[in-house]
Amino acid sequence: METRILMEVEEMINKIREQQGQPFDPRQLVTSCVANIIMNMLFGYRFDHSDPAFQQLMLDFNLLTNNLSIAMEIFPLLRFLPYFKNRLAQDLILCQNVYSFINKNSAKCIQACNFTFVNYQCRIHGRRQSGLFPIICSGNTYIPL
Repeated sequence: METRILMEVEEMINKIREQQGQPFDPRQLVTSCVANIIMNMLFGYRFDHSDPAFQQLMLDFNLLTNNLSIAMEIFPLLRFLPYFKNRLAQDLILCQNVYSFINKNSAKCIQACNFTFVNYQCRIHGRRQSGLFPIICSGNTYIPL
């Protein structure tokens, strides 16, 4: 685990050095590095920071977390108002995009490394290893099938 984290830290340091002292917003770099560490631990595979599919995943996940509304959690009837209904519809699309990315890349990730967290869980529960995340996302509720 430590080597996977150190590999990503080295990548982050290299990207920072490429900036040559110029000011930049590190948010996207840090987000990509943390996501790569999580993906590496779960699937045993890291994605290139310039991969367009990985960048889209980061954008979708960022939009999904920015759309969280505590107001809908406190007042569930708000979800029937047009503004909140539209936000829920956008969240559903973003959620489907995230799970679609994971399902598309899960086979490639599992082939890259035999011992990963997901692979281990599949063996324990006797599940097949393709389509790891058959999940329905409805509003703010994620229901595993």
